[in-house]
Amino acid sequence: MSETATPSSSPEYFGQGGRLEASAAEALIASAYRHDCADADILLPGLHDADLAHAIALIEAGVIPSAVAKSLMRGLIEVGNIPTKDFPVRPELGDVYNSKEAVLKAKLGDVAGWIHAGRARREAVNIAYLLAVRSRVLSLMDAHGSMALAALNTAEENIHTLMPDFTYLQHAHPTSFGHYLLTFVYPILRDMERLQHAFGVFNASVAGSGSVNGSRLPIDRARLSELLGCDSVATHTRDAMWQPDIPIELMAAITALLVNIDRLAEELQIWFTAEFDFAGFSDDLARASIIMPQKKNPYGLAYIRGLTGSMLGKTASFAAVGKTYSGNPDSRVFIYGELPRALDRTTEAVVLFHSMLRGLTLNKDVMDRRASEGFPQATDLAELIMTHCKLDYRTAHQIVGKIVRSTLEKRIPSMHVTREMVNEAAVQVTGTPLDLPAEQLADALDPMKIVQSRQGVGGAAPERMAEMIVECRNRIAADLSWAGAARARLTKSRDALLAHAAQLASL
Repeated sequence: MSETATPSSSPEYFGQGGRLEASAAEALIASAYRHDCADADILLPGLHDADLAHAIALIEAGVIPSAVAKSLMRGLIEVGNIPTKDFPVRPELGDVYNSKEAVLKAKLGDVAGWIHAGRARREAVNIAYLLAVRSRVLSLMDAHGSMALAALNTAEENIHTLMPDFTYLQHAHPTSFGHYLLTFVYPILRDMERLQHAFGVFNASVAGSGSVNGSRLPIDRARLSELLGCDSVATHTRDAMWQPDIPIELMAAITALLVNIDRLAEELQIWFTAEFDFAGFSDDLARASIIMPQKKNPYGLAYIRGLTGSMLGKTASFAAVGKTYSGNPDSRVFIYGELPRALDRTTEAVVLFHSMLRGLTLNKDVMDRRASEGFPQATDLAELIMTHCKLDYRTAHQIVGKIVRSTLEKRIPSMHVTREMVNEAAVQVTGTPLDLPAEQLADALDPMKIVQSRQGVGGAAPERMAEMIVECRNRIAADLSWAGAARARLTKSRDALLAHAAQLASL
């Protein structure tokens, strides 16, 4: 985007002029004004649409004289067709809005001044920001839903792939990789709900708000909402201009989404180590070490971890700039570009993680072997003793604890625990041997039988897994369908906006 650093020689634009006779000071231009121009690439497309909709509403309300309506619409269309990268953004004029006003004035003269009727600068830029956010929310939903479907496919393929589950990184119970992976799919369902809600909030039109208490001009806010493709109108005019809570809410949703991904990303980074050796990934998603030839670094996972930390900081910063007295621009000027960029970077990270899931390879033999190491069957053995021998669980827990200690000291695999070993431990705790059937003891020590026994809702049994996968797939498909329909509505409404503008320009 082209920039001119030299201040204007006269205060002829809304950046200065009128009440202010002096041009902006270089210190103001080099800091605040340059900052406010830095988001031009994000704001200009929506600003063009905001101007077209506002001009149409003013024309339809009879505010703009018919004698100038045609030339104004032509000028807006021509200026809107300037490629964003070539648009002459001039920091000395104050911001993106004033830069566009200067281009329009150079083309139309005083006719350009009609576009400012009944609308504050912050309304126009606010609309541009909201439009930039809403389209990016849909893009994030598309990427996130696609990744979830890929995870579901992998989970379905691995319903019977055994592995040890962990708490505190210690072996807990035998499970399947499919059940483990669904740990991270269900949060995606909640992510999609949060994003869908955020789209609705950001797709409420603030257009036609006037300054703070509305406008004396007969501007039809419902018509403006329709022109901009919004689903509703942000009712209260003063609230519509600021809404400091909604960027905080969306940033929190973005952060929650990334934290959900990061939990799996960090565990995969552990799994890729030689010490775990549970999984690997394709070479095209690795990063080589400059000094250590043997290294295959999962840099993508490290990037996701770092991005998640960065977004956590942004969530706090959004709350910080929103925490100001009402009617102050802090809550906007520092997030106009930051929130859309956060959505872009998060979408890119989701696409990256999707690729890493596709490139994931499982070392199933290692996972299967580890599923019976560290005595992850202990809970099932204790429950068998409790139910078959009618002992309270605390007593059964003590008996199994002694069995675990004995197997560790004697280096006996947990699968090789015998009735005699159980009886020896039971005598130490209760003074009485137990009469466990050999077949039931074997089932309680078999990792696959343990997984198959988890028949409750949400359990790891293959039947329950199949039900959950169908549920998740249906919900994700519905979310993606909703996002697709929302995008189609936005495209249709924008096409109608451009067509109506072209019609007015040709009258």
